[in-house]
Amino acid sequence: MELFGNTFFWSFFFMIGFVATLELIEDLGNQVTIRLFHRKIETVWLLVAYVVVVILFVRVLRLFGTTYTWTANALRNGALIYMSLKLHSHKGYAVLLGCVFLSFWPYWDWNMGALAGFVGTLVLLYALNYWQNWIRRNQLRLFATLCVTSLIIWLFDMYSYGYELGQTLSVTVCFIAVMVLAYLYDQLLAYRKRREQELTYDTQHDALTGVHSRIKFNNDFSRYRQLVNDGKIPVVHLVMVDIDHFKRVNDTYGHLAGDAVLKAFAQDFTDYLDTMTFPATLYRTGGEEFSVILNGGTSNEQASVMLANYRKHLANLKINAAGASIKLTISAGVTQIAAADHENDQVISRADANLYAAKRAGRDRVVSD
Repeated sequence: MELFGNTFFWSFFFMIGFVATLELIEDLGNQVTIRLFHRKIETVWLLVAYVVVVILFVRVLRLFGTTYTWTANALRNGALIYMSLKLHSHKGYAVLLGCVFLSFWPYWDWNMGALAGFVGTLVLLYALNYWQNWIRRNQLRLFATLCVTSLIIWLFDMYSYGYELGQTLSVTVCFIAVMVLAYLYDQLLAYRKRREQELTYDTQHDALTGVHSRIKFNNDFSRYRQLVNDGKIPVVHLVMVDIDHFKRVNDTYGHLAGDAVLKAFAQDFTDYLDTMTFPATLYRTGGEEFSVILNGGTSNEQASVMLANYRKHLANLKINAAGASIKLTISAGVTQIAAADHENDQVISRADANLYAAKRAGRDRVVSD
């Protein structure tokens, strides 16, 4: 019972920390390596390096006699089985297994039976890695694979280290329980990450049109304005665009048709901006009001030509909604961020004033500084 409890205790806390650290490396590893080494290292090699260090550390503890073989084998087996179904790079996992193989020199004093069994367990683990997508597609299949693989590897350990059968089976049951808990924790972390990504997407994108939201606009525009103020980037333009007489669309064809028009316009404008040779990002900042941030040193002439060409393109666009073919025009106001602009509202008010000047001048036109 003491062996069971000791193995469960160390294995459980090791695997929970192990899984959490792998998740952290996946999320932040690239950022850290870029900051420290000024170059990007593929995440797979960061994961492989971490696991190799962990296994070597456990191996060293065992060689110095500070860790029981049961505990050392439980930690090593847990890390290798988990990574076999986690690491998507077969090449990366093969490198990991190669490092593990080398770390066991001189292979139980050159016991050929133990060496052959060890190679067999590594081949089994590589097979799991190769078929991981098929295995993880079904929870029952995953559980069965964990049980069978754990039993095979622990029977090998029993042979190599001279364990008793009863103790081996007891520890195997304990080990399987820990691995199931580790995979459940992995799924919990994956679920939390998906929810965070969904929430981030929802706050940064307009629910109706799918373009960037006003919240995203405020954050991005503040960052660009500060960079211009600091002299770190060249000219940045702000374009405010309003669909002319959009209220008539709602009043004539209904709000569902109005929604369809907004979605079609946003998609068309996004597709057009994607063809530009300079960065141009579209945001929905009001009901029928959209904003575009042009960065990358766009000139006043380029901004004006871009909008003039889009107005010509829009003249040929027909949106089918509520049994009607609806045509649109837009009015736009353009300004650029100046070094003296220390508040977003200073820039936005100029673009807004130019927009309403375009409307007062008869709509379907662009006014810039």
